[in-house]
Amino acid sequence: MVVFFAEKMQPWKTKLNKLLFYADFAMYRQTGYSISGISYRAIPMGPVPNNFSSLFEYMVNSDQIGINCTSFPDGGIGEQFIALPNRAFSSEIFSAGELEALDGIATRFADASTQNIIDLSHQEKAWSENEKDRNLIDYRYGFELVGV
Repeated sequence: MVVFFAEKMQPWKTKLNKLLFYADFAMYRQTGYSISGISYRAIPMGPVPNNFSSLFEYMVNSDQIGINCTSFPDGGIGEQFIALPNRAFSSEIFSAGELEALDGIATRFADASTQNIIDLSHQEKAWSENEKDRNLIDYRYGFELVGV
């Protein structure tokens, strides 16, 4: 999923986390199963894969994705996910329905800024009912998505 979005969109880390959330939870709403099977946690910037930093670090270290770091004038550093020429997206490991879900999320959020997708994710009960305690998010919230 990360390689898919890196190829299609070259998203910044925060946006990527929301794309993964929406793809998994939208798929769960349709089928009762997520695409990745990973857990998500509510943090101040919205829902994210649990232990996302470790996941991304593993992917970089195993040459599955690349990350371009950018320093911003305010002192912040952004991480943009990029596809690597030697690691193409493996569509054959996904079902037709999963590929359709991934494409749908990529299309839905193609022009959304990182702030737009954060704001939208904050409208989700999945986030608002779990953020205070930084709880893991039950996939049943997929049936209440407002963003997709």
